[in-house]
Amino acid sequence: MVRHVLISSVQTAHRSYVAVPVKGFFFFCLFALSPVVSAAGTPQDSTDFFEQVTSSAVALRSSVDHLPVQVAVHFRPGGQELDRRRSDANFEARIKSLESTGGCRGCDLRGADFDEADLSLADLVRADLTAVKLNRAILTDADLGRAVLFGATLVEADLRRAKLMHADLRKANLQDSDLRGAYLLFANLRKADLRNAQLQGAFLHGADLIGARLDGANFTDADLEGALLEPSDLEGAVLCRTILPWGSEDRDCP
Repeated sequence: MVRHVLISSVQTAHRSYVAVPVKGFFFFCLFALSPVVSAAGTPQDSTDFFEQVTSSAVALRSSVDHLPVQVAVHFRPGGQELDRRRSDANFEARIKSLESTGGCRGCDLRGADFDEADLSLADLVRADLTAVKLNRAILTDADLGRAVLFGATLVEADLRRAKLMHADLRKANLQDSDLRGAYLLFANLRKADLRNAQLQGAFLHGADLIGARLDGANFTDADLEGALLEPSDLEGAVLCRTILPWGSEDRDCP
């Protein structure tokens, strides 16, 4: 009689394991040991069996509780300390090097505050400028080839003739920036904000503009041959003598 009740309980437990994962761990132990249940022929055997199951379940639960937990941390631009001068001596040295020599190739300058700074002609090739603040900064003729500017803010920045070939400008804020004559060949501008940016005569051959905000951006005389974007992305942009992946466009010429 006891044996039949136990087998019925185990079968019920198996159905609960499938439907409700939270309770499945204990019921799984019962299901896995069901052959032992079938072999239990006396009430005493059944009592010993339940003591075994309870002991095994406690041990298994204890081992699970002590397993290391891995937490995924996602970086959000601007979520780090914006100026590390006080906490990082090497960071301070890199800032001074940039100020004194006008260059800092491959430097880690993440989160630095360069608002309104004059960095014209600066050599920042391959520099990590993730989440930097460059609002209203002067970067005319600066070399930012292969630099990382992910999540950087460059609102109203002067980037005329700046070299940004292969630069990472994903999610960068370039609203109202001056990029006339800038070299953005093969730059990654995915989800960048280029609203009202001045891009007259800019070179964007092969640039990735998927998801970029281009309302009000002026692409007069700009070269976007081979760029990644859709015609619908340019509905609010200014196009005049603009070279696009699908041909030339004079839609907004006076």
